[in-house]
Amino acid sequence: KFPGEEQNNLRNKKRFNNTGSRALRRAAAGMTEGMTPASLPWFRHDFLDRGQREVTGSREYADAVDERLRAILEAGGFYQAVHAFNQELLTFGCALLYQEESMATVARWECPTIGTWAVTCSRSGDLDCVVHRLTFTARELVDTFGENHVSEHVKSQLKTRPYEPVEVVHVVMRNTQADRRKMDSLSMPWASLWYEDRESGEQFLRKSGYNEMPFFFTVWQEARGLYGVGPGDEAISDQKAVEAYELYKSMGLEKTIDPPVVYPGSLKDRPDTRPGAKNSSPLGGQNQILPLYQINFGQALPYVQQEIQNIAQRMDDSLMASVFTSIAMDQRPPNMTATEYMSRRRESMQQMGPALSAYEPKVLNKVLERTFAMADRLGLMPDPPEDLGDRFILDVQYLGPMSQALRQTGSDTTRQLLEDVAGIAQLNPEVLDKIDLDQAVDELARGIAAPGAVVRSDDDVAAIRQARAEQQAAQQQALLDLEAQKNQIAAMNVRTEGTVAGKMMGE
Repeated sequence: KFPGEEQNNLRNKKRFNNTGSRALRRAAAGMTEGMTPASLPWFRHDFLDRGQREVTGSREYADAVDERLRAILEAGGFYQAVHAFNQELLTFGCALLYQEESMATVARWECPTIGTWAVTCSRSGDLDCVVHRLTFTARELVDTFGENHVSEHVKSQLKTRPYEPVEVVHVVMRNTQADRRKMDSLSMPWASLWYEDRESGEQFLRKSGYNEMPFFFTVWQEARGLYGVGPGDEAISDQKAVEAYELYKSMGLEKTIDPPVVYPGSLKDRPDTRPGAKNSSPLGGQNQILPLYQINFGQALPYVQQEIQNIAQRMDDSLMASVFTSIAMDQRPPNMTATEYMSRRRESMQQMGPALSAYEPKVLNKVLERTFAMADRLGLMPDPPEDLGDRFILDVQYLGPMSQALRQTGSDTTRQLLEDVAGIAQLNPEVLDKIDLDQAVDELARGIAAPGAVVRSDDDVAAIRQARAEQQAAQQQALLDLEAQKNQIAAMNVRTEGTVAGKMMGE
């Protein structure tokens, strides 16, 4: 939606074929389920330092962080917003996601549609300023910002037309005038400015700030300036072609059913070739109504339909619908191994690699970081174990089907190594000395995102093994003591049958 457009003009009423919209819908749904499925854990935090992973309670702490983040994402409408974000990204080649604070759900998300915002980025590609235009009713504007902050125009509109729209602009930019010594909202790293989009209004509705940039922006491919290009740009020509063929097909079928005819009389005007048209001609029959010309569209119909299907398939490929649809296909030929199936699926997903390489760090990473920070400021995050020390770094690993298909995980490589070494160990068992099996279990658990409470830390394992060794040593010592007593009794030729000592030694 761009300035000057009315809401009821956003639908194309002249569309004859919705192949592009259907392909886009499948692609967006596949991208959402492939990267951020609401029904599956699609991210997992772990400690960047390998030693801190083995601290007792550290894995349980990371699991607790993930559980609370997932709860906030679901409650705040993240999955609905990210689905709209993916659809905008596929269509226009760029998309913007907004995360605002919420007293009810900690955070809430929305996807501003294309045409309502503009951005600038720093040389590193990070957002530097965002301008977002929104529509409020007069009632919503007063309820949100207070009657003292709105213009006189809105105050008068509130009395007579409280539900008519009012354009509002929200600007978020880097706060270069922030005073780091102060803790108020105006001294935060990011400035937030709200004002009515009216030439006469210079009063701000609200001036505040954010600790983190609340907008997240990425492009599909940086090939045409700041806003990039996407699959939708490539699919435009196919959509125009399928529209033309669909129109010709409809016209041919309609003329076949209700052809233009000629009737007796003088030909006064140009022939009307529309379906059902009537033309007068001195060449017509005496008292007959004849077809103006012979139409044999039935023979051409299969070719036109086939061409439409070819263009539709091409559009599926352009919009990535065919790629994303293959993610959910769990069936494979009986003679295809799981390794071969996963290899083929990775190959089909390779074309998505460049786009997703920016999607994760610019959108998903920043969403999780800001959500963690917002929840932590409210005291909703668990306390880390004391043994972790004063400083630690949590690293995020993405577990969605698409992320797994695009990269060889540690569990895959570790499992393959163990299989190969197991074969060699049959020839030379000493080769097992090269494998740290405890660490292999840790890598397998991380790769499949096993709950942290399932795998014990190295300290706990060492304590268990020490207790087991001490127990085994005590049992062995008891057997040695018992054997020594037997030998001593035998040397003294003492009879033990029926005595307590005999019962202890098993008679």
